[in-house]
Amino acid sequence: MKNCISRIACSAFTALLFVSAVTAQNERITSAAGDKYVISAKPGGVNLVEGTVGIVRQAGRSGPLLKGDKLQIGDRVSTGADGKAEILLNPGSYLRLGQNAAFEFRSTSLDDLQIKLDSGSAIFEVFATEDFKVTVNLPATKFSLVESGIYRIDVATDGNGKVAVWKGRAQIGNGEYAVVRSGREGSLAGSQVAIAKFNRDERDSLTLWSKSRAKELAKISGNLSRDTMRTALMSSYIGRGWNMYSSFGLWVYDPFRRNHCFLPFGYGWNSPYGYGFGHSIWYYNLPPAVTQPPVSTWVRVPGPKTVVPPFAAVQGTSGSTGRDFGAIKSGRENSGGFGGGDPVRSSGPVYSAPVPATRANSPAKTRP
Repeated sequence: MKNCISRIACSAFTALLFVSAVTAQNERITSAAGDKYVISAKPGGVNLVEGTVGIVRQAGRSGPLLKGDKLQIGDRVSTGADGKAEILLNPGSYLRLGQNAAFEFRSTSLDDLQIKLDSGSAIFEVFATEDFKVTVNLPATKFSLVESGIYRIDVATDGNGKVAVWKGRAQIGNGEYAVVRSGREGSLAGSQVAIAKFNRDERDSLTLWSKSRAKELAKISGNLSRDTMRTALMSSYIGRGWNMYSSFGLWVYDPFRRNHCFLPFGYGWNSPYGYGFGHSIWYYNLPPAVTQPPVSTWVRVPGPKTVVPPFAAVQGTSGSTGRDFGAIKSGRENSGGFGGGDPVRSSGPVYSAPVPATRANSPAKTRP
């Protein structure tokens, strides 16, 4: 009888140890998965490399460029005859290099990103405004991408080049800008500006690859795990990795698909290609401390400016575009490039929480 009781107790104890071990292992796996969701608002990440792509660094290792590398100002990336690379710009914006191309960052400021494209072709999928632009410097000229959209830039052998605007608006050169709008391409040779329509039906491998990548990355954004993402967002926020008023959203590294994708701060956002992102940051039910930062003393800052979310659903009365994701105001030029207004109760940017969209007051999405 005693032996029987001992055997039963021993079996029960062994089973308990097994269950505890499995539970602990599952917790470690879940924790590890959650920890691998990396949240960032910084440009310069290498999201994809295909074929022959090299890097010459200002400091550190030079050699083949690898997926997951981080680029710093002055690091020169070049592609071979079979090479392609996808580089993260400000959150939501991508640079996609074609074959035999070379570029480097001149500035990684989120409100005035500066890129030097020395040769080859590149496609820019960007979120931008006049105060939140991407400037591409060629050897003999430059293009400023000042609206959200899709742009292709080709560098000529003489250092000049052309910009084809699939969607958006670009400016050419310095001083009195020549404006290039959707469906047109522009170039500058010396003081001569040329702007004309281009054939959108002519699409090479770089054009097709860029659109395919945009579709794939938007799908990844919509499939992010709600529970683990909430933990990762909070962890990064507490570590001061991001805030709600320095960009249009965040870069999120998905460890299961091994890619960075875009998480927007606004409701109803689409990529410039028209693909929906699935969810915004509001889906993750973050506490008010994150979505409504505390305010401090009254200060006077220059003229009010409301940031309208590119390609987002618009709601509210006339003159209140973008209220579905909140108004972002700033009294400092280095806070995402947004202006401020009459006295505001803040020592920096102030964020107003959005009113969730409803069926009754959500008209169609805006177009570029």
